[in-house]
Amino acid sequence: MAYRVRIDGFDGPFDLLLRLVSRRAIDIGSISVAAVADQYLAFMEGMDELDLEVASDFLLVASTLLEIKAASLVSLESDDDVREELETLSASEAREALIGRLLVYKQFKNAAAFFERRFEQCGRRHARTCGPGEEFRDVEPAVLRDVSADDLGGIAALVAGRPRIALLESEHVAEKTIAVADCARRIHRRVRECGHVMFSDIAPACAPTDVRVADFLAVLELYKQATVDLAQSGPFADIAIDFVEGSVEPVLGDENEEVA
Repeated sequence: MAYRVRIDGFDGPFDLLLRLVSRRAIDIGSISVAAVADQYLAFMEGMDELDLEVASDFLLVASTLLEIKAASLVSLESDDDVREELETLSASEAREALIGRLLVYKQFKNAAAFFERRFEQCGRRHARTCGPGEEFRDVEPAVLRDVSADDLGGIAALVAGRPRIALLESEHVAEKTIAVADCARRIHRRVRECGHVMFSDIAPACAPTDVRVADFLAVLELYKQATVDLAQSGPFADIAIDFVEGSVEPVLGDENEEVA
């Protein structure tokens, strides 16, 4: 075969490269089949007339070379080799080896399924080889049709020269705390007047979160001091609050917790 290949580590006829690879005189992993194909395509483009003998010989040698490289990427073991390897392992080691092989098989199976889906999707796609028609040439507005470079410079200077508006910074303003004692007094007064109320009436869902938390802690404080009874039909259900007749006035001072 007259076609010559020039790659890293080899410069000579293409069929000689195949013989050296077959005899393992050259590492197949160091050969780029893509680079060989690119050189061949460049060689064919330079020919005045297609030589079918050269083309057929190249396809034969390149396919054989590709088969050898593909086989080198996947380690092929015979059943006897696998059986001998497993017999030398303990039960736990054999189990780990089997799990490892199954994981590798699963990875290749998933990769094959992914490529199959991509091939199917790409097979339904067709590249557009032409642009829009003449009737659509002027559909897109020319936003810079009547704008010159001086106009753009004036706009940029106007934007850059605008005074910056200093906004009032409020990070230094401390958050106002909510006293649980005040919430407890308010809730106790309402429960004593009504006798029975629901927590949703005291702290509706539209109320701020911190207010609802303070009201909930206040209800627990009143229940702790035995001034109200609580009942709930289930998790996350509304809480029924009943006034305890004859209960003493709850002790609620400034020392109670506060919610920020």
